[in-house]
Amino acid sequence: MRRNALGLVAVYVMAIGTVEASAGMIGKRLAEAVQVTILSSNLANGATVGEWGLSALVEVDGQCVLFDAGRYPDTVLRNAAVLDMDLSCVTDVVLSHFHFDHNGGLLPLLRDLRGRNPNAMRRVHVASGFFLRRQVPQGDGYVDWNQMIAVRDTLEAAGVEIVEHDGPAEILPSVWVTGPVERVHAEQRYGGRRMLVDGEWVQDYVPDSQGLTVLTEQGHIVLLGCGHTGVVNALQHIQSTINEAPIHALMGGLHLFNASDEMLGWTADRLREIGVQHLMAGHCTGVEPLLRLRVGLNLSRRTAVVGAVGSQFVYGEGIRATSIAM
Repeated sequence: MRRNALGLVAVYVMAIGTVEASAGMIGKRLAEAVQVTILSSNLANGATVGEWGLSALVEVDGQCVLFDAGRYPDTVLRNAAVLDMDLSCVTDVVLSHFHFDHNGGLLPLLRDLRGRNPNAMRRVHVASGFFLRRQVPQGDGYVDWNQMIAVRDTLEAAGVEIVEHDGPAEILPSVWVTGPVERVHAEQRYGGRRMLVDGEWVQDYVPDSQGLTVLTEQGHIVLLGCGHTGVVNALQHIQSTINEAPIHALMGGLHLFNASDEMLGWTADRLREIGVQHLMAGHCTGVEPLLRLRVGLNLSRRTAVVGAVGSQFVYGEGIRATSIAM
């Protein structure tokens, strides 16, 4: 893995919430070195490949977390090789929700990384509802759609600990998962499939949709998979349940590609009020919605770009856009 940007060969000392300027930080562990690299998204160039999927490597003070695993079996592995990223450091995987375009590369990654590091991928973190049974129409009936129910057995047989979170949790120092997100606003960024809950079939509102945040002195560095909860709901949940700190950076998928003009305007207004400082969104966000958000948040081409494969956010430096997404 390219270590020069972060100096990960050094030993990092965690800041233990001593920043007087951020009273809400007191008692919270803060990261000093953070780098996020997009490994799967819709937009790619050079030798990397794009897909309708999402994955990102999150490096925090010498520890590695993989956020989602892409859609196709080899996408993340192929792009990591092109980008010279060694994923064998990954101990924890956070899955944003059960959809196949975020989990398709999980088992190939497990086989590859374990072959290089027996301690790789020890834990997989999901939110409550991840393994609920779902169905989609087929012919005159329905078929099961949640393939992760079967994958669970394979993961556990390989010694992977699956952790289901029913609320926010610090999974590594300064690295948090949100668990299920409270949905105050009616953003409804999900489709109309069905799921089985307590013996009844109801609309699948993706209750397991969760995010990841890294807490730093300058605020939260947030990743969302598709933001099926709604991005505003997700950020307000993070600030109200984990820490009231500012949103220093927002990345991942925001599921706005098919949003109405009214919804895009409302979302931009709310994110501007929240004060998002950097935006690197891709996948289901959509290119035009990203550009609309850039304008609505009063950001620039340096602080708001499409999150293409190979794009990075480096804490203390900002966004490193690829040539196709500058």
